[in-house]
Order: sequence, then C-alpha cells, then structure tokens
Amino acid sequence: MPLVARWRPLRTLPTRRGRDAMPGAYELADGEKRLIYIGQSTKDVPNRIRQHLGRSTCIRERARYWRYLYSKVPQAEEALQLERHLKHHGKLPLCNRARPGSRGGRRRYAERSGGT
Repeated sequence: MPLVARWRPLRTLPTRRGRDAMPGAYELADGEKRLIYIGQSTKDVPNRIRQHLGRSTCIRERARYWRYLYSKVPQAEEALQLERHLKHHGKLPLCNRARPGSRGGRRRYAERSGGT
C-alpha cells in the first residue's frame, strides 16, 4: 500500500527548511508515476531527495515525481512501506537496493565509518 499523498513534480521540492524540517518517509516515481524508490529522512525529506538526485544514477535518470508522509519514526515507516511493496509485487522498487533491516550492526558501522 503506497503512501496516501498525491504525486508532486520534483520541481516543487521546497527549499531547505532549517528549524521547520520535514522528517518522514517518501516515494519517488518515474514519468508515468510508477514507484521507483522508497526512502526516509530523519531530518529533511526534500534535502535527502536532492542528495539522491546528485548521486544515484538510477534515481537521477528516472525520478520525476515525489510524495511524502510526515513520521516521527521515519525508519519504521520506510521499512513498513518496503515490506508492503515486497509483499504485493514480490520485489523491491527498481532503485531500492536493500531492505533497511537487511544490514547488520557491523555493516552499518562500516558504512558510517568509511571502512569495509
């Protein structure tokens, strides 16, 4: 079950909000509004989406729309949305690489510390 929000063009991403940041879960879609990515940000969703557009080739080439859901616990909301998508479609969205729960503590530490 997708987020209950309307798709908005990427050009409508709000500017940085500072103290009024937008934490939560979000979805990105292609030009036909087909879901290609589910993500979350504990700080600011629009800024996180901009980071994806600057780095991720899959997202940069395909994403045209976004939608967002405020959440005090965005990691849990993202995991729930990914599990629902996986259950319904049998696979993750095109640009998602791994489920959030699939990383162990050692892997998370290595990713954050720059180690292997």
